[in-house]
Amino acid sequence: MASKLNEKKKLLKEKNLCLHCLGRQFAQLGHGLENYERGAIVKKENNLSEEDFKRENIPEDLAIGGECKYCQGVFEKIEYYTDMVIGSFDRYELETFLIGIRPPEEAVENEELLWEETGIEHTEPLKTELSRLIGKKIEQKAKISVDFKRPHIMAVVDMREGKDRVELQVNSVLIYGQYNKYSREIPQTEWHCRKCRGRGCDECDWTGKQYPTSVQEEIQEPFVRESKATEAKFHGGGREDVDAKCFGKREFILELIEPINRKLDLKELAAEVNQEKDKVEIFEVEYTYKDKIEEVKNTRTDKEYLAKVETDDEITEKDLEKLKTLETTIEQRTPERVTQRRADKVRKRQVYNIETQKTGEKTFDLKVKAEAGTYIKELIHGDKGRTQPSVTGTLETQAKCTQLDIIWVEKVHNN
Repeated sequence: MASKLNEKKKLLKEKNLCLHCLGRQFAQLGHGLENYERGAIVKKENNLSEEDFKRENIPEDLAIGGECKYCQGVFEKIEYYTDMVIGSFDRYELETFLIGIRPPEEAVENEELLWEETGIEHTEPLKTELSRLIGKKIEQKAKISVDFKRPHIMAVVDMREGKDRVELQVNSVLIYGQYNKYSREIPQTEWHCRKCRGRGCDECDWTGKQYPTSVQEEIQEPFVRESKATEAKFHGGGREDVDAKCFGKREFILELIEPINRKLDLKELAAEVNQEKDKVEIFEVEYTYKDKIEEVKNTRTDKEYLAKVETDDEITEKDLEKLKTLETTIEQRTPERVTQRRADKVRKRQVYNIETQKTGEKTFDLKVKAEAGTYIKELIHGDKGRTQPSVTGTLETQAKCTQLDIIWVEKVHNN
């Protein structure tokens, strides 16, 4: 090992490297040292060995800095870059950050040429050292912490073309919750006007919207306002039809994009949403993380429904008893009403439980617990035979759903 290190040191001696760039060629040696300290040790020791990379061999009064063609003098500007990043954070509320570096192009090219000559064993890239040194300085000065997994803000320091600048990638604030929908006149998310597709026209009264409001809009308004986010995205755990109410507390994640404020009083904002419960009410509101979006959106959850059903012909209690036979695996070809946005295929779905209560000569209540993805309205009317078996087929009279409520939704979120 010692002979290889000294061979490498000999090759590097002619390159006139600053201490940072010299030490970076031995970055994997020694514990708890910075590269400029390693560089000083390499210069000091005549017969270099791995054991020399320890703190007691560092010369006194050593400081960050130095300049050579392999770094283009960027280590002389660590304080400058630190202050530049902290200044870019001024308007944002944050506790964690991460630094990215785009080094000068010439420095990157020179470093790659150096590695071709001297090898890459024990080395560390220039941008890795810079991000670490600048990150440490920011932690000390701004009293915020580096977070490699979920930083509030990613600051990319661009040193290319001699134009030092900072680009911020502000990560979203994600809020988990559950909602009930009490209106039969609003969709889950905003719908563009079918005629003008959001541009505004006479038909939509120049709002660009098919419906005046939505579950998303009712929930997000105070959160967007208080966070000063540029916009919001709504990720629901499935969705109900516009004309269906939901009493099952459907899960959702509200994504606040590029927020300035992150410390929100979630309890107070939820109370504001819930002031008028004629449309929407929310529950269990809390901060969450990005991986929960996929979990909530893509996990298939069973549901229970309460439907009001009307038939063409009179029905008896004995007729309704036949509907217990629907507690089986049904086959549903993609409903006609959604064929324009769903693949036309046959899906098998499990119906777990059926309960009925006669309410009139041609009406009854139907409670259904079924597998995720079951089309309940089609289970009732049969969709011209596209759903088999169905309420219509079993009763041998045309049945239709006049009202539908979701009364229970299986939960996937783990607090």
